[in-house]
Amino acid sequence: MSQKLASYGQWTYRGAWALEIVASIIGLTTGLALGIQAFEASQSATAMDLALASAPFFMVSIAELTKIPIATLLFSASWLWKPVVLVFLLLLAGITFETVLLGLERAGTLRELQYEELNSKIKVLEEEVTNLNAYELEAHKTDEIAKARADLEEVNGLAAKARQEMQARIAEVDSELSATTVLSPDAARARDSMREKEQRRAELFAQRDKDITSAVEQFESQRDSYVERIKLAREVNDTTSAQRWEAELAKLANPRPKIETKYEPQVRSIEADISATRAEFERLRASSPAMTTEQRQRLQARRGELDALFDTVSADWERRIERSRVALATAQEAEGVQTELLTKNRARLDHVKSEITELEKQRIPLARTDQIRRLAARWEGKKPEEVTEAEAGVVAAIWFSSLAIIAGLAGPITAMVALALQRIAAGTEGPKGSRLSRLLRRMLLTWRWKRVRTVKVPVEIPVEREVEIEKRIEVPVEKIVKEILYVPVLTDDPAALRQALDNDLPAEVADLVKVSAKQGRKNAGST
Repeated sequence: MSQKLASYGQWTYRGAWALEIVASIIGLTTGLALGIQAFEASQSATAMDLALASAPFFMVSIAELTKIPIATLLFSASWLWKPVVLVFLLLLAGITFETVLLGLERAGTLRELQYEELNSKIKVLEEEVTNLNAYELEAHKTDEIAKARADLEEVNGLAAKARQEMQARIAEVDSELSATTVLSPDAARARDSMREKEQRRAELFAQRDKDITSAVEQFESQRDSYVERIKLAREVNDTTSAQRWEAELAKLANPRPKIETKYEPQVRSIEADISATRAEFERLRASSPAMTTEQRQRLQARRGELDALFDTVSADWERRIERSRVALATAQEAEGVQTELLTKNRARLDHVKSEITELEKQRIPLARTDQIRRLAARWEGKKPEEVTEAEAGVVAAIWFSSLAIIAGLAGPITAMVALALQRIAAGTEGPKGSRLSRLLRRMLLTWRWKRVRTVKVPVEIPVEREVEIEKRIEVPVEKIVKEILYVPVLTDDPAALRQALDNDLPAEVADLVKVSAKQGRKNAGST
């Protein structure tokens, strides 16, 4: 067994050296590769710069080989020097730690860069999809043609209304010119009251028409919705839903009669007021005084001013109508361009979505085959493709650091294990416990004995002295003593036993034998 342990120790020690040599070569190769990469990237670097840049890595690789001798010294040194040697060993182990950590970090970074590149492309395409959807939604919200057409209709209505007002004023002047009387103050007030009530009637009609238009639009929208639902139900042969929607459609009533009935009392009331005011005005105008020549001339002058004002107002409204028409034409042209742009955007949107699908097919397997993201996903309770860069970085730092620590200490620990195996095989292991432990034990025992209180106990000491004694010598004399020994003998025939004893024993012994029978489960005889 000792020979086998010694062999194991030797091979383990060689394995420790092999580990350190491989680590030194890898570190030196990494340094040379970095130096060559920097040399090729620089335009002004020379071969001397490359040699000077690679020299430190060569020195570090040589220093790394000293870990095994230092580990051997740590195993054999006294406790006084072990902390110092351990510090030096840990510093040298940091070389391997740094090489392994940076190598793992570089590999993880390259893989993370590949994933992040795919993720960045997907985010850019998703942002483009959002912008295209927002543009199309905004285009549907802002219908420039409808807005321009509504503006044109509004301007036409205002122009017609302004013309009607001017024509009404001209007609009023004409009616005064055709009359032979001049309106009295009471007649003028009646006329103004009639106009005010007619204006109120017009406003009432406008409000009624507005309410009817709004309710009818809502009614038609709901009716169209029911019709569409019925159509879809018929296409999928859903008779129950189709009948239900048809029943709902039958219950749907046109709101126009209800609104007209609502406004009917107000309309009748204001119509009655207008009729009464008009009758009063006609009566007062008939009783007005006759018109003079001067009054007729003033009315004619007023008639000419109204005609000139009518022409000016009409020209102004015509210009505004023309501008609205131009705006409508511009909106229609823009609508055509926008329609073409929306068509291109939809085609681009379909292409972008297909690109996102292809990139997702690459991103998801890449994330799920990445060990770091899988560990982070288990820790965070997410899918690997949902793990953020920061969460993956934390897991990578912990994992890479642990691997680097193991790689840095593997060689020295292996060497110390080899030395321990060789010591066990050689049988040179000293007394159990170290010098420090033995010293501590002696100090504790000394303190314990000093702490115990000494108790004095009197002890009798024997004293020897010479005394004359008369000595008698006794001579042993042979003395024959006969003893009677009772031996129980079980028998079922005492007479036969007695006869046998008499035949076998001497006469003097046979006389001493007593045979007696006791009652029990069986008869027994004893001697």
